[in-house]
Amino acid sequence: MGAETNGRVIRKYRLRVAQLVFITFTLGLPGIPVVRGIVADEMPLTFRASMLVLLGTVYLGIVWFYRAATIVYRDHLAVRQLFRTRRTAWSDVLSIESESSSASHRTMLLDREGRLFALPGGVGAQPHEVRAIKDRWARSRGEGWTPPADAFVLAARQRASARESAMVWAGLLTLGSFLVLLVSGLVLEFGSEWDGDEIPWLFQAIGFVPVVVFVAVYQVAVRLLRRRHTAYMP
Repeated sequence: MGAETNGRVIRKYRLRVAQLVFITFTLGLPGIPVVRGIVADEMPLTFRASMLVLLGTVYLGIVWFYRAATIVYRDHLAVRQLFRTRRTAWSDVLSIESESSSASHRTMLLDREGRLFALPGGVGAQPHEVRAIKDRWARSRGEGWTPPADAFVLAARQRASARESAMVWAGLLTLGSFLVLLVSGLVLEFGSEWDGDEIPWLFQAIGFVPVVVFVAVYQVAVRLLRRRHTAYMP
């Protein structure tokens, strides 16, 4: 069920300014001279477009960090992502739980449609803020709220696990494809097969191929992993 947008904002959670500055300098600055070099140099159009696609993906990731936020309203909770904002009425929230690992702290929300997703904006790293969100949910979910069945929760966790595993596989194979293309281009250059402006077509695809690999592998992997589980919906 959708949530109205006229509720008053109670709290907005985003990454701290210091974190955003660190991400921008770490990921964004190295790409600036590369972009300038690509635009200035007389390189094949395919190669320049390929590199711009690759760098554009990196900068989209930076934009996501700036946009990502968890916004608490009086009548619903909103999760702002790169291209959309997901709004969930408090009555449609079935659970809000913290997950901790050696790598991260996350706060996971389960909604009535069986979607389990993390709340962005660094919510998981602040236990007192997690408690504040859960308190707001407990006060606003209504008397008709009932806890979800164990099978429903298990199915949601399995689907979320499938998405995360697919993301890992897609990331690994994407990195592998990038390294293969990079090493191939360097080998061809050292072997004197890279003559002047004639850049090998394999190296020209260094930006296109990883993006295609990621999208294709993720879509295939998430479907294969989901087939291992029997989804339960009430």
